[in-house]
Order: sequence, then structure tokens, then C-alpha cells
Amino acid sequence: MAYRILKSKLIVKPLRVIYVFYWFLLAYILAALIFWFIALNKQNKELVNFRIQGIESNETNRLKEEKRIEFEGHRKIAQYIGEGVTFLLLILTGAVLVFRFIKKQLVQSQQQRNFMMAITHELKTPIAVTKLNLETMQIRKLEYGQQQKLIRSTIQEANRLNTLCNNMLLLSQLDAGGYTLTREKIDIATLANDCAEDFIARLPDRKIQVDIEDEAIIIGDKLSLQLAINNLLDNALKYSGKDDVVLIKVFKENKRIRLQVIDTGSGISAKEKERIFEKYFRGEQRQTKGTGLGLYLSKEIVKQHHGDIYMTNNTPRGCIFEMQFRSKN
Repeated sequence: MAYRILKSKLIVKPLRVIYVFYWFLLAYILAALIFWFIALNKQNKELVNFRIQGIESNETNRLKEEKRIEFEGHRKIAQYIGEGVTFLLLILTGAVLVFRFIKKQLVQSQQQRNFMMAITHELKTPIAVTKLNLETMQIRKLEYGQQQKLIRSTIQEANRLNTLCNNMLLLSQLDAGGYTLTREKIDIATLANDCAEDFIARLPDRKIQVDIEDEAIIIGDKLSLQLAINNLLDNALKYSGKDDVVLIKVFKENKRIRLQVIDTGSGISAKEKERIFEKYFRGEQRQTKGTGLGLYLSKEIVKQHHGDIYMTNNTPRGCIFEMQFRSKN
């Protein structure tokens, strides 16, 4: 705990220095602009007075010349004001853009630090559990039922590690712009059913229900779609209680294929709904295991398939995550 507090202070201090320097520099530029206007205005008035005093002509011509000089002086002032306002708008626009860019970079930097901490934990946990289970089976003579329980736990942790590696690999490919989809006919109903059966086999203690229509054909990449469905199922199970039901549905409606993952968990607060598909975003329930990549990658995969993904509230509680694709049958 002390290490986390110290690390937080070390992170906050440079941010404060950056913000203080930014606002000081902006204030200095604005002060220089105001000083520039005052100095030019003063110089213009002195020049007008000097030119008026230097007029040598009769009274009629003198009045005309004074008016002309004063008019030119007023025009100069209007020019200074116009230039000053233009510079001020440019400075403020640039300041807003720079501030937003700096803030975005700082937020992303903080998110990446949180992600690295989370990913380290997510990598160490399955490795530690797997090692402990194998050492237990090696040292102790266990009954068949106990062995199967440890083996099931080990397989579950290995699958977690495999999912994490797949997410990391896909993330790196998306960031590098090197990910390309294979285009083939896929029965997403069968794919969703296979994903659900895999979770049921790995998590026999959880309540997973299936309501899937036959034959829902789309054109897409099977591996990435499987990853997207698994991420939605994993997210629903992660944020639901052990006795809560998670339902996966696939049905066709108006030439669209709709895949829904419905849970009865704690739900998502209104202020977080707009951010749940952002990279690294995990929300308030940080005690739950995760890296903040699952929903982001699901969104990117659906977008690559020219589909849509939504999140709505379930009744009376929980969430409904839905993917929609264009039907090919």
C-alpha cells in the first residue's frame, strides 16, 4: 500500500509541474499581447499629436488635415484591435487544442501504467495457480475427484492465459495496422453455441443458458469473431454473481443477425456507459480481474465486420451486450 501511495505521488508531481508551466506560459503570452496593444496604441497617439503639431497651413486646411490625421489614427487603432483579436483567438484556439492533446496523452499514459500493472497481475495469477496445482498433485496422493478438480482449475487458468495472450496479440496487430480479416462464410449460431459449450465445460458451477436459432450465416473471420464472443461471455460472467444466470441468444430480425449476451449482474452506472468500449477502461469495479481490453477488442472486431455493438440495461438488473451483423442467408 505504501508503495502504491508513493508511486501515485511520483506520478502526480510531474503532472502538476506540466500544468503549472503550461498555464504560466499561456498567461505570459496573453500579457505580452496586451502589452503589445497598449504600446502600439500609445505610440499611435503620440504620432497623431506630433503630425498635428507639425501642420503649417491656413485654418481651413488645418482643420481638414487634423481630421484626416485623426481618422488615420482611429483606423490604426481599429487595425490594432482587429489584429489583436485575431491573434487572441488563434492563441486561445491553439491553447485549447494543446491542452486537450496534453491531457489526452497524460490520461493515456496513466491508463497504460494501470494496464501494465493489471496485465502483470493477470499473467502471474494463472501461472501461480497452475504451478501450485501441479506441485500439489506431484507431492500428495489425491483421490480421483480431487485430482479432477485441480486439473479443471489448471485448465481454466490456462484458458485465461490463452485468452489474455490472444487479446494482447490482436491489440498489437490493431495498433500496428497489420491485422487483416479472412473472408469466409460463418454460421455464427454454431460459433456462439461452441463458445457457450466451452464455457459450460470449463465452468460447470456457473449458470450459462443458450437460446440460439439455427443457421445464421455471415461473411467474416472465424477466429476474431470467436474472440469477440468469448470476451462478451467472460465479461458477463466476471461481473455477475455465482448464482446469476448468463444467457447467450442468437436470432435473425429484418435481415440482421443479432447476438446478445445477457447477464443479471451489478450492471453499469450511467456515467460509465459512454466509456465501456474504450481501450483500458475498467470502471469502478477495479477489484474484479481484468485488463480493460475485452470490450474494446470486441468493438473493434465488430467494426471490422461492418457490424454494430451496443450495451443496454437489463430488467430488473444487469446488462445486455448485443452485436449485429448483416445476414447472408
